[in-house]
Amino acid sequence: MAPSALAFDERHPVPAELTAEQIRQVVGQFAEAARRALAAGFEIAEIHGAHGYLINEFLSPLSNHRTDAYGGSYENRTRFALEVVDAVRAVWPEDKPLFFRISATEWLEEGGWTADDTVRFARELQAHGVDLLDVSTGGNTPAPASRSVRGTRCRSPRGSRPRPRCRSPRWG
Repeated sequence: MAPSALAFDERHPVPAELTAEQIRQVVGQFAEAARRALAAGFEIAEIHGAHGYLINEFLSPLSNHRTDAYGGSYENRTRFALEVVDAVRAVWPEDKPLFFRISATEWLEEGGWTADDTVRFARELQAHGVDLLDVSTGGNTPAPASRSVRGTRCRSPRGSRPRPRCRSPRWG
């Protein structure tokens, strides 16, 4: 399943495009997973929206070619991720941290998710109750133009870019 019926590359099968009803079900499944984690005694929850996984596929214009409320514009492409965050935050206590993992860039010259998109989205995630942004890079393209930088604290010098632009008591 994916936002669009597009194969990752020629070696991978074409996934089924999610219907709007299936998207609502997946959002509910994220909330159910958070409930189970809470019941199991977890103190922190992290939503994985990076590395080509489902949320990352919705965010990227490369893998999201939908023409409905979940595709096209930046606002539509971020809708699924924000619905997941809202559903998880609704069941995850305010006194317990909620993290969100994101690929800050797809390492492409044009057409993909960018560091500027991540900075913009970080503000929205914060407004929706995310306490920490866990920043990485890549994973949604088979042959990115650039690779991560080894030996740095993040996979990329760009990885630290969202934090200084999103000041609040929660984001320190």
